[in-house]
Amino acid sequence: MVWFVLPLATAGVAGAFGVAVLRRYLDGRKRHNLLWSLGLLAIMAAALCQLTAELAGSWPEAVYRLYYFLAGTSAAALGAGTMYLLNHRRAADLFLYAVAALSAVQAGVCAISPIDTAHLSAAEVESGVRAASPAMRALVVVLNIAGTGALLGGALLSYRASRHTHNLLIAAGTVVFASGGSVAGLFPQEGGLSTAALYVGNLVGIVLLFLGFWLARTSFADPASSAVAVALVARPPT
Repeated sequence: MVWFVLPLATAGVAGAFGVAVLRRYLDGRKRHNLLWSLGLLAIMAAALCQLTAELAGSWPEAVYRLYYFLAGTSAAALGAGTMYLLNHRRAADLFLYAVAALSAVQAGVCAISPIDTAHLSAAEVESGVRAASPAMRALVVVLNIAGTGALLGGALLSYRASRHTHNLLIAAGTVVFASGGSVAGLFPQEGGLSTAALYVGNLVGIVLLFLGFWLARTSFADPASSAVAVALVARPPT
């Protein structure tokens, strides 16, 4: 199967989503829109890393290290953006500082941590999770749990308060992302299953989240003030 089509499509949707949110930030200069746009553009970049690996037939080491960094920090940025919608500025600030510090540590770890290069050249490219060092995996787990929790919790709280169905699309997209990555992480040795779970989960998840954002956008003058219009990372399984 020509797997490269899936990360290519994910990059396209995430890029369009990120540009739309960035434009909202430029219009209103709201911090949550800045964080979401950074996270979404990082999703696009992570998907392009996957695309590069698929086309090359293996993971170039520099691309792999960048991918793992993007996978953790993008989830953290999106979660941090969501925290600013919950009307607890101090808690949102603390969350942002914490994930920013962890992301800085992750940057150093991804740059210098030893990896198992044998798994970068596997005949069938998948998530590359087996090549990551324990420290890289641990940091991605922490950042993704924090980001996923904030994203899903924010969407569900928004739905509870407003009963707007686009929040359910956002929550569903978050669950699809998390489920796809979890399946890929549980069965990394099953190349086809791992690849399908990760790539299909990423694409379906980002489409659901983008639909939720646009439905909110057409319903409200400022959709982000009424709904959690956000997305989770095209992340590696953890």
